Amino acid sequence: MWGGLVWLVLGIFVAFQGYELGLGQTREPGSGFAIFWLGLLTAAFAASIVFSAIKNGSEDIASLWRETRWGKVMLIIALLLVFGYLFDTIGFVICSLALLLVLMRFVDPVAWPTALLVSFGATFGIWYVMNKLLLIQLPNGWLSPWLG
Repeated sequence: MWGGLVWLVLGIFVAFQGYELGLGQTREPGSGFAIFWLGLLTAAFAASIVFSAIKNGSEDIASLWRETRWGKVMLIIALLLVFGYLFDTIGFVICSLALLLVLMRFVDPVAWPTALLVSFGATFGIWYVMNKLLLIQLPNGWLSPWLG
């Protein structure tokens, strides 16, 4: 229940800040349009969690952490820090492939064919959408001669 309340307050705060930035019109959204709706959606989901916890009773906070695998949590944090550090130098494609492969093979293991298919599909799918369709430049890094 407490987590739901925290997210409810955060969602309301984000929605209010988006409203303050200006919603604009449907055809020409303002800078706060997406932020407002994201905050509202977050608040709605959080409210459903709070109401469910009130209706069904909630567990104590300690039960949320009972089966946490802290070693894997720390590994993921370290991997994300390395990803962020090397992102500009090595590039989006290589960093994303490496991150996804390590996560899928060592953190929560899946078969190699699945790991390769998902890693390559997700990385190049996101790269294509961002770089070619949305025209958002991602760092090419070491693959600059081939991805230009």
